Amino acid sequence: MSDNVHVYAGLYAGLPQALMAVVTICTAAVVGLVLLHRPDRAAAAWSTAFALGLLGTYMWVAAIELELPAVRALASGLLLCAEPLIWLGVRLFAGRRAAWPAAVMFVALVPIMLALTVDSDVFPIFFRVCFAGAGVFAGLIAFDLVRLKGVPRDILLPLMLSSGGFVLVAALNLVWTISFPQTSGEEQVAVLRDMNVIGTMVTTVTATLTIVLLVRMQPAAKAARSAAPDAAIRERVDRVRDHQEPAWSLLDVRLDDVRDLRESSGASDFARLLTRFRSRVVAALPPTADIAVVDDSRLLVLIPGSDEAVTHHLRTLLERVSAMDRRESTTAIRISASVGWATMLDARFDYDKLLELAAQRAESAGELGGDRWGRPRRDAVTIADGETSNR
Repeated sequence: MSDNVHVYAGLYAGLPQALMAVVTICTAAVVGLVLLHRPDRAAAAWSTAFALGLLGTYMWVAAIELELPAVRALASGLLLCAEPLIWLGVRLFAGRRAAWPAAVMFVALVPIMLALTVDSDVFPIFFRVCFAGAGVFAGLIAFDLVRLKGVPRDILLPLMLSSGGFVLVAALNLVWTISFPQTSGEEQVAVLRDMNVIGTMVTTVTATLTIVLLVRMQPAAKAARSAAPDAAIRERVDRVRDHQEPAWSLLDVRLDDVRDLRESSGASDFARLLTRFRSRVVAALPPTADIAVVDDSRLLVLIPGSDEAVTHHLRTLLERVSAMDRRESTTAIRISASVGWATMLDARFDYDKLLELAAQRAESAGELGGDRWGRPRRDAVTIADGETSNR
């Protein structure tokens, strides 16, 4: 028994040093391989998550050595803050609406509140609530990773599994709290602190793997333009707002079934297919349209004209993309595109809202089978039935 105690004590004594080494290496990898390679908002959110985790790790180790409960509580809160920031980065990477308020409130309030309440009777309860809140963000990470399209599943699997494990631990904590109320709050907090440290190591490693592969798998040219691929469109929207010209629309054009097309064709054939897709989309649009290539299978188009004029261009666009299926494609999979359509009046000249509406309607069109466009009707996202290529 004594030998087992000494072995356990030796392993636990080395845990802080191991945590410091792992978090330091992973933070350097994310900053060097992600932020410097692709300096956009998603990379900034991810790098901030790792930076806070690094700060929390060093503070946690120092608090243990110096026996500072308040600093240790503050460090534990900083370690929990990685979950909302990683989730925010995933949403930004996917082009979805950035839920800044939820993530920022968690990061701003949790560490400070834990440090202020560490000597009070409510600390055990508050710590369990914060741990459960981080578990909610972990579940959102897994949910948004599942929804991420055009990315090989094996790249997303490490972070999905660790996030799912975090959710499971948070759920078991709630069950334990309800089922065994006689257990002291200090004992539960001690267990959760250990789980938080171990979970930080696991999440740090898996998040690094997923994030680095997610970003570095993109071609260099794509990464270079991804920092602000829509800068010209954003500037045009600003000018349109200044002149209050409502007859402009934003189109979010996406190639359907990208993953299936990639798997069913060789690398060179798939590259040629993407090139033809982009050229056909551009050829179907008027010369007055502003076009931004978000990635190889997605384009943003700011186009002037009435609803009837935009509808005409959309019909032409879908027909030209679908024509690839009959004459130029080497794959048996049907080739089509989904388009999200949002007007200036829909978004009240707000570019971020315009982008969000177009993205939502493109996703809705894709979920209904593709080869169509989603557009607003009576403030709801609907699909223009009968206004597709009808192949």
